[in-house]
Amino acid sequence: MAALTLRASLLRMALGLGLAVLALALLVEGLVLVGASEVTDDYVRSFMRGTVDLLVRDLAPLDPPARRDRVQELDAQFDYPVRLIPAEGERLSANQRARLARGEVIVTGFNRRIYAALPGEPDQLLLLGPLDTRRGGELPKELASQLAVAVVLALGVAMLAWWQLRPLWRDLRGLQRAAERLSAGRLDTEMPVLQSRLFAPVVVASRAMLERLATALATQREMTGAVSHELRTPLARLRFAIDALVDEDNGTAREQAVLACERDIDELDSLIDASLTAARMDMGAMQPELISGDLGELLILEAKSLEPLMDGKLLETEVRLPGKISFDPRLVPYALRNGLRNAARHARTRVHLSAWVEAGQLWMAIDDDGEGVAPAMREAAFEPFKRLEKSPRTGTRGFGLGLSIVRHVAQAHGGQARLGEAPRLGGARLLLHWPAGGA
Repeated sequence: MAALTLRASLLRMALGLGLAVLALALLVEGLVLVGASEVTDDYVRSFMRGTVDLLVRDLAPLDPPARRDRVQELDAQFDYPVRLIPAEGERLSANQRARLARGEVIVTGFNRRIYAALPGEPDQLLLLGPLDTRRGGELPKELASQLAVAVVLALGVAMLAWWQLRPLWRDLRGLQRAAERLSAGRLDTEMPVLQSRLFAPVVVASRAMLERLATALATQREMTGAVSHELRTPLARLRFAIDALVDEDNGTAREQAVLACERDIDELDSLIDASLTAARMDMGAMQPELISGDLGELLILEAKSLEPLMDGKLLETEVRLPGKISFDPRLVPYALRNGLRNAARHARTRVHLSAWVEAGQLWMAIDDDGEGVAPAMREAAFEPFKRLEKSPRTGTRGFGLGLSIVRHVAQAHGGQARLGEAPRLGGARLLLHWPAGGA
């Protein structure tokens, strides 16, 4: 049914173009005829003037009965009708009647009807024509030829339109089938190979959309499984601590159990916050809104606010930025917060935050004096829920979402984030950069 509908639409489009060409050809022909009408009338009037004058001089001296007989003889001799008609019976304008009274010849009508007045006979007119004597409503030969040419041209345009539109129809049919499969939930549908370039942008955009959708669904499944897995440990510890609180009479033990519950609740809150942030960034829901402002002041204020979360590690700042930098004040704190927390988790005693502008790029580095990250593991550290191996000193390395969020923020600004080696502290360096003038 859908194929028949598309085919009918294609046929209507081709016929519509043909009829439009036919109408345009007839319109042009009509305009040409209207424009040439006066020229043709003048030519007929000049051409027939001599014949009309001879007939008027021949009929003027005769009395009415003899004049009627003479007109009948002339009508039989001429190829076109010759008649005497009542002056009041014809639809002539006042101007035309005035011209007839002055002895002029009047030419009217498509088939050229020629009027002339008889001297001394105001109630009668001499009528010659119509000059085209064909009967049965036949079209003039010239008009029939022009109409035939217009019809042939319209048919040619309709056939050419059909031939040109067939590839578009096939492409539309393929896109329709793909859309039907996608609406049925078959996201593995391959987009059709096009025969024309008209719908190429649609197919390219659809393929990109399907790839993003597949990636988003895969990320969602992975994140759902990872979050579910991560929730089990703090929930199990929380359940164990609550059970201990019920039966524990010792005040010191109860206080420790309460502290353990608070730590587990904080861990759950951090996991939920990080998961939601990562999900919003993966789905593109947090689009950058750049402003030109004082990024250095924002970095210093954020760093001071995060000092209580540094697990007792010393946080040093070295910010050397100009007064105006393009950045998103809503997204940058996400990167700074997660980057500093990650550094504090691995540092021994010190974390160093620095920022500067070089070669038109904003650079921001977070260094620590920890063990560092092996070169082979540096790229994997940015994958969501990808946690590096534990060490006896640091224990767990978080949820594996912090660095993923940092990279998303850098990419949203048109830049990138990577891990390296801290040049002075010897541990890991988290380095971010993006264009200082805006993404």
